[in-house]
Amino acid sequence: MAPGGGGKRKRGDRTYSQDSSNDGSRPSPHRPGNLSLAHQMHQQQGQGRDQPEHRGRGGRRASRGGRGGAQLRSPISASNTTPISAKSSPAAPNAMSPPVSASYRQNDPKQTPPTRQSPVTTNSVQQPPEPLRQASPPYDYEFLRENNVGSWKSSGRSVVINLGVYARRTEDSMTLGSILQELVRSGLNARIDPTDAGATIKDILGETTASEPNTIANRTAMHSATFDPQSFFLDCLSILTDADISNPSLRSIVLSTGVSPILMRQELESSLLQSLGLIRDTFGRMGIRKQTNLLYRQSNYNLLREETEGYSKLVTELFSTSGNEPPTSEVVEDTFERVKAMIGAFDLDVGRVLDVTLDVFAAVLVKQYRFFVRYLRASSWWPENKELNGVQLPNQAYDTLPKWALPGSSGWTTSEEDKDEMFDYKEQRDKAFWERVREVGMSAFFEIGAGRVTQDASKEAALNQGHEDSAELDQHRKWIEATGTLPPIGNRVAAQLLGFKLRFYASSARELNDILPVNLIYLAALLIKIGFISL
Repeated sequence: MAPGGGGKRKRGDRTYSQDSSNDGSRPSPHRPGNLSLAHQMHQQQGQGRDQPEHRGRGGRRASRGGRGGAQLRSPISASNTTPISAKSSPAAPNAMSPPVSASYRQNDPKQTPPTRQSPVTTNSVQQPPEPLRQASPPYDYEFLRENNVGSWKSSGRSVVINLGVYARRTEDSMTLGSILQELVRSGLNARIDPTDAGATIKDILGETTASEPNTIANRTAMHSATFDPQSFFLDCLSILTDADISNPSLRSIVLSTGVSPILMRQELESSLLQSLGLIRDTFGRMGIRKQTNLLYRQSNYNLLREETEGYSKLVTELFSTSGNEPPTSEVVEDTFERVKAMIGAFDLDVGRVLDVTLDVFAAVLVKQYRFFVRYLRASSWWPENKELNGVQLPNQAYDTLPKWALPGSSGWTTSEEDKDEMFDYKEQRDKAFWERVREVGMSAFFEIGAGRVTQDASKEAALNQGHEDSAELDQHRKWIEATGTLPPIGNRVAAQLLGFKLRFYASSARELNDILPVNLIYLAALLIKIGFISL
């Protein structure tokens, strides 16, 4: 309802904090002119105006801090150097500031003298309350009940030991596991002494004899032959401490059981071992580092751009040695040893090293074929011909390699005597071949330069010599049953490398200017002839 009489609504006079002792409900606005710092600045300005100005040569203005005039200080410094009379006397009110009331002077912290506080005595300080001991979690004890724990030293301990030993001897895992679990829980919950709980477990498990050291082999034999109570206890301990391993009594219990620390490190988790003090705190980080090095660290370099220095030194070694040194047995063997040293020093891939070797061999095939034939024969890439019972191997004179390429040969050329001797061996081979043709027919063709299986029992032995692929095993079985000879041996890695090179020139990825190198065909034919690879 609007007020009558057309008069305005009256509002009470605004009160300020200086006018009364803070009885108003509304806080007063901030007035910088009422502060003591503003009064001091007004007093200094008034003193500066009253001083005469020195206009002559010898005088300087007081505002510039001359020798004859008073120095004008900053408000902050002035508050620290104001005379006592200026601090004690109130400043004169000006037109912009309201008058300072007496209540303000009384409430001013500068005017009120500080009051001393009475010292607090030590008796009046309240001590913090002691933390309440947490009660043990409820558990239904079957063997360590309150009557057994109450008479633990007199008869309760011996009763529990007799029950545990009987369960261990009869291999009753349910009863033994319950007893061990209750003993560990009682020690952790302070129902019995932790050291006494561990000693009781030790009496139940029994001690290992000194003649049987606690090794992995003995433990494996014990697991397969009889019941192992110590490993069973460690399994129960792992289940109990799966959720919490921070109990300080756990170390006393475990160390008092007499279980070997070696067995603990083999079967317990790393977190539990770390809390027991059996491993270092850095064991987890070391395990992660080892796994990273084993799984994610590159063991060898297959691409040329990954290890340019190692592969460039390999190519230089093969080119320089084959072109500057005679292909003797000593030179070839020393070259292969240096190549193996490069593989180990630069972590080169063995298959890629063989690929590079074949490329260099193809590049200098006409000039340096003697060196590389002897080099491949002396290397570990040469296929091995294993001796089996019931398998008749061909005569060494009928070998596909020439005599100068065999290990231990002093020369690297074929002499006239070697040619005559090889001619006689070939003649004998041809005679034996035609005699064999009259006996078995054209199957004698497969027996040239191959091992002939003479007994049926040796066929399975020939099949089981290092063949893991089932498809390859089936092919070898068919070959042996059809021909009666062993499959031709050869380096499969070298055959695959040459196959990849030849397949590129027959694929759609080949461009118009990609021409099949003739030396690659010659290299494949030479490797087949000397027996390094087989068809």
